[in-house]
Amino acid sequence: MPSTLIDELRTVANGVRTLYGDDGATAGRMRFEHLTAVVRLTPVAMAANVGNASLLLWAFHGQWTVGLVAWWCVMVIMASMATWRWLTFRRKPLAVVSCRGIHRATLHAALLAANWAVLPIAWFADASHGQQLAIATLFTGMMGAGTFVLGALPLASLAYVLLFAASSLIALLMTHDPIMAGVAVLVGLYAVMVYVGGMSYWRKATALMLSQGEAVRHEQMLEVMLRDFEQNATDALWETDRQGHLRHPSPRLVKLMRTSAEQLVTLSLEQWLHQHCTQGAQEVAGALRKGLPFHSLMVTLEHEGHRHHLAFNGKPLFDELGQPGGWRGVLADRTTVVRAQDQLHRLAHTDSLTQLANRFALHTAIAEQLHAGSHGGALLLLDLDHFKAVNDSFGHSTGDALLSGVAARLRQHAPEGSLVARLGGDEFAVLLRPATDAAVQGDAPESDAEQLAASLVSALGRPYLTGERRLRIGASIGVAHMDDEVTSVDELLVRADIALYEAKGQGRGRAAGYTSALRQRTQRRATIEEGLRQAVQQDQLSLHWQPKVDLATWKVNGAEALMRWDHPEMGRVSPGEFIPVAEQGGLIELIGLWGLRHACECAQRQLPGIVVAVNVSAVQLADPQFVQLVQSVLESTGLPAHRLELEITESIFIEDTAAALQQLHALHAIGVRIALDDFGTGYSSLSYLCQFPFSTLKIDRSFVEEAMIRPEALAVVHGIAQLARSLGMKTVCEGIETPEQLAMVIGARIDEAQGYLLSAPRPLEHFRSFTEGWDTNLAPLEFLPPLAAGKSATPAPGR
Repeated sequence: MPSTLIDELRTVANGVRTLYGDDGATAGRMRFEHLTAVVRLTPVAMAANVGNASLLLWAFHGQWTVGLVAWWCVMVIMASMATWRWLTFRRKPLAVVSCRGIHRATLHAALLAANWAVLPIAWFADASHGQQLAIATLFTGMMGAGTFVLGALPLASLAYVLLFAASSLIALLMTHDPIMAGVAVLVGLYAVMVYVGGMSYWRKATALMLSQGEAVRHEQMLEVMLRDFEQNATDALWETDRQGHLRHPSPRLVKLMRTSAEQLVTLSLEQWLHQHCTQGAQEVAGALRKGLPFHSLMVTLEHEGHRHHLAFNGKPLFDELGQPGGWRGVLADRTTVVRAQDQLHRLAHTDSLTQLANRFALHTAIAEQLHAGSHGGALLLLDLDHFKAVNDSFGHSTGDALLSGVAARLRQHAPEGSLVARLGGDEFAVLLRPATDAAVQGDAPESDAEQLAASLVSALGRPYLTGERRLRIGASIGVAHMDDEVTSVDELLVRADIALYEAKGQGRGRAAGYTSALRQRTQRRATIEEGLRQAVQQDQLSLHWQPKVDLATWKVNGAEALMRWDHPEMGRVSPGEFIPVAEQGGLIELIGLWGLRHACECAQRQLPGIVVAVNVSAVQLADPQFVQLVQSVLESTGLPAHRLELEITESIFIEDTAAALQQLHALHAIGVRIALDDFGTGYSSLSYLCQFPFSTLKIDRSFVEEAMIRPEALAVVHGIAQLARSLGMKTVCEGIETPEQLAMVIGARIDEAQGYLLSAPRPLEHFRSFTEGWDTNLAPLEFLPPLAAGKSATPAPGR
């Protein structure tokens, strides 16, 4: 309790110091408020002072003295001056009052109190009982009223009550009456109580002034913020009455709602929503009827051909009785945000070049169709044929124009409701909906998907005009139906990709549908590719050797190293199956290097004098380091370069003829022999013969077979042999399987023969035994191995 009282007194003291000593603006405004509270009562207070002084003067009528009359005159003069100052204060109102001004007011109050203090000291002791009663009554009332009036000015009130109390005590003590002494004590207590009451009034008045000032500042700040919000923000405040009509719609709100202020006041908010909004009106109206706060409810309205998107936020209002009193909230313009989101959505789902759907949009559409359980649709996967050649020859701008032309034709031929997408590069897709591509009905030979694929192959194969160029490309298409077995997006895409791969394998420019047999083939291909990665490390690969016999000397002077693969689960895998997989899977360099090194090692160590022939893929030859690799193998194995013959096909010239020729010349320079395999099956073989001096021309087995039944084919074989001799090249005929074929190639003056009639490809040990038992004295036409007698028509396996 004492500490609380001390804190209270300290607070009061600080407040008084601030009022009388702080020159700040806040203290000045507080002084103005306090002084105004006192000054506005000045006319009444001065009238009371003059009236009470006149009553006391009347109480002494007949006993007037010069002093008493002078006292009354001073009172009238002081009251007149105070009234005059009140009039001056009213004419020149100030926002603040200085410390000097508040001190002057305190001095005026003290002078007024001092004038009253003269009265009891001078005339109370000698006055009659009636006069004393009049003085005591009026004096006590004046002390209490004056202290209350001056309560807003603590020091003025203190000076006033002290002067009144002091003069009263002096006057009462001057009577030397014990009763008056008791009255003096009561007067002292009364003075204290009056002053404490005045100070309490001052504290409450000060607190009220401060809170009012703070409220005004907050109101002004809120007004500025609201004004700035309405003028600069994209949002607007809205408020409705109990009936749902908008109250005082601001210009910003009118602009956002695209109507007039009069209409907003006339219509309820729900009526406006239903009349003007094309989307979202029901949601907002439902939220208003529920009476619960809501946030970011979107509505869309059409105005002058443009769509505008607004977001409503609102909360209910309640009156003092807790009854609903309307709504208040914020209306935000989200048009720019929605348009930006739509633009981002378009960018995320659209190919920027062709404006078709992109891969992500296609995946989403397939997933939605599968989720809806809609079977009967189909996916067409398209890949442009030879598009890379267009880009390389004419530049990417021409390629982009060509892709845009392809997209236009796809849009033109794709049925309504389908989705056309570009997956990237020269890959496209068409997703057919169930309504468009229903399940095959009746006994129809092919579905709409297959018909559309055939139509697209034809349409995309027609020429394109890009600037001044007339370009022609084709397309391969894979078709996969969305049947009950398709449960995922990836499954459908894999099926379409398998079908597309089949279409390309059939020669491009055609369409193929997915079948389970294709899946099995693809799975086998994947198994082969995965197995090839381990084949070298697990020693699954081997070389078989097929001899080449010189038809003039009947000697075995060469052998072709043919790769074989025994898979632990699939068994023997044909080279015709795993070599293409290795080429496409990027594994041909690995197994090609193994075959080259192993062939050179065997030739050097176990096949003396034999020229070993090794098949080289176009992928291998495209490696810029291939020549150095061959040279390194020759050096490490010790095999002379002239005993190595690399067999190539014309496919190496398709991509980059100049680079291929450069590699061949480099190999020729180090002494390696080069044989052109499958000669006569390409489209420009003669041009290659003019550009590179091949060591050997290998005539394809198809010519040998045809020469036995067609004279023109026999003439081709004779022509190739004569051409090779004129160019200084050796000729080899593959696929010799009958004595008649052997007689034919001898008659055509072919240099060497190779085939099952002479020997099938053998492991190294059997090949050595075969060459060691070879009889060079036998005439070629008399030669027929015992084991080949019943197998002369057996086809040779691929290499």
